[in-house]
Amino acid sequence: MRPIPDGFTQTLTLMVTDEMTVDFGELGAVHPVYATYWMAKHFEEAGRKIILPFLEDGEGGIGSQVEVIHTGPALPGMTVTVTATFTGQAGRRIHASMRAVTELGDEIGHGSTTQAVLPQTRIDANFEALRARWASRGVGESNP
Repeated sequence: MRPIPDGFTQTLTLMVTDEMTVDFGELGAVHPVYATYWMAKHFEEAGRKIILPFLEDGEGGIGSQVEVIHTGPALPGMTVTVTATFTGQAGRRIHASMRAVTELGDEIGHGSTTQAVLPQTRIDANFEALRARWASRGVGESNP
């Protein structure tokens, strides 16, 4: 992994859709606003954008931690920008702070992510080992 400059930032801009509102499936729709679990996904995606320009050939990244503090609502149709800022590296773990802001300028969330950078062959081998364990139980054979 090439060094990431202090304060390096990346952004992810998205429009909140009806699909991104709070709906717990079995429990049904709860609130017609941007769901915390979607914010977590977008934080992880923005955190991944931090590492991509610095990966060496043969390296891959995998999310290992997401912290989300959801502080305000966003309605379907609103634009949200997630800003990821590199905050440090500990071995192969890359840490970034996150901030989500609506087009109105309201901060609606903040938090952090951690991505682990590993050889892609190791990541792939771990997934294959898990598939083999699952298949040995007679499940998942039809899932590639």
